[in-house]
Amino acid sequence: MGTQMDITYCAGWDPQARQPVGAMSEDRARERDSAGQPYAVLLGAGGRRRALLQVSWEDHYLGVFLFDDQERRARSWDYRELTTGLLHLRGYEEWRHTSADEPEFPERGWHFTLTSTPGDEGVDVVLDDGGSLHTSRDLAEHHRTLRRAEFGDWSAYADGRMLGLDADGELTFAPAACAEQPGPPTVPWSVPKGLRPQHLDALFTPGSRFADADMGPATVTAPRTAGVLRLPTGSVIAADPATLGTRDEPFTVPVPPGEYPVLIATAEWDGEGWGESTAALLRVLDGPTTSWELAVRPGQDPRLLGEGQFYGFGVDTGMGAFLDAAGRDALTAACKDGCEEGETTAPGADANLIAFHSGRGDGAYPVWIGRTVDGEVSCLVADMLVLHGARPLPPTPPDTTAFLSPPPPEDSPRPRPGSPGDSAEAVAALIAGVADFSKRLRR
Repeated sequence: MGTQMDITYCAGWDPQARQPVGAMSEDRARERDSAGQPYAVLLGAGGRRRALLQVSWEDHYLGVFLFDDQERRARSWDYRELTTGLLHLRGYEEWRHTSADEPEFPERGWHFTLTSTPGDEGVDVVLDDGGSLHTSRDLAEHHRTLRRAEFGDWSAYADGRMLGLDADGELTFAPAACAEQPGPPTVPWSVPKGLRPQHLDALFTPGSRFADADMGPATVTAPRTAGVLRLPTGSVIAADPATLGTRDEPFTVPVPPGEYPVLIATAEWDGEGWGESTAALLRVLDGPTTSWELAVRPGQDPRLLGEGQFYGFGVDTGMGAFLDAAGRDALTAACKDGCEEGETTAPGADANLIAFHSGRGDGAYPVWIGRTVDGEVSCLVADMLVLHGARPLPPTPPDTTAFLSPPPPEDSPRPRPGSPGDSAEAVAALIAGVADFSKRLRR
């Protein structure tokens, strides 16, 4: 016997009222789907909501949430379309509540997190159940992959077995009675996205002003020149010079071979009498930068980044550097005992290395690629994140540069997609095994 699902198209979900917001017609939702714009779908049956789908194809994103009996989102799947027509699981979360009054997504209590990287055989899992267990487990790739379905084929993302309905019955879908709200919908959710650059041009504009929540006001001072970088191949590496090695790969976007200045941005804190290095810029062209994108290495895909995450270069000795891949091996030996800010050379190497202080020390730092209006690379900026979250003050102008996603890597071999019910059961079995392991560890 089949089950009829009540479908509500909307902008999103209000967890306090436990009601949809921004109700829209099926035609309007279909238009937004075709345009890649965000919208949501509520699936209901048996007198209550069963699932919420959040869709934003312009962001390559599908979010699947299952409700508990109190209509709280208690399980979530984060899928990304990395290969055309295939949705790859980026992450899964589950919360178990201790009372009917407990809100969604409690900060404390039982919480399970799974993180998946396409191509890896296993997944990383974290279980907080009174203690915290971080481990890895196997999860077949077809349990981490769904096919992207046509609009309206919602059982491709949440089938009867997954929704706690008749596992063998067919689901049919009928629009629920709901008055469409006029005007453009205000979407109450956002796709988890990686870090975005902020006011990079202003970091190199003397007189720019910022207010940091912890340190107070700061004034940008004149940038200083650290040296001229020789790039015989144009394959740029950013790395800690003292730990430089073969694992430090060049970015996927090269620049024309040549010699380019490296500038160090600095800012002074008001009333403190001292300042900090806030960024290092490899200047390729003198024209204005109109857009930024995150510099990535082979195998890195920004579509897999969660909220505020980034791919960056690691620093263990308080220094960063730019260099050409052609000089990596020779410069590794030259920098084995560390190096000072400025130029380092190596015998017989056409490339050199320009080192700079890494802001507040050790950690990881992103590199942003700037482009001109014609799409040419204008610069690379190693962002020390010192002023990333600071508020611009007059006379600092608003940042009008665009942020672009790097071109996605070429499609990898296509895994065989599974069904949502099979995937949900595989994840449930994995959780049971991890929970049992956690209990045995505490005995």
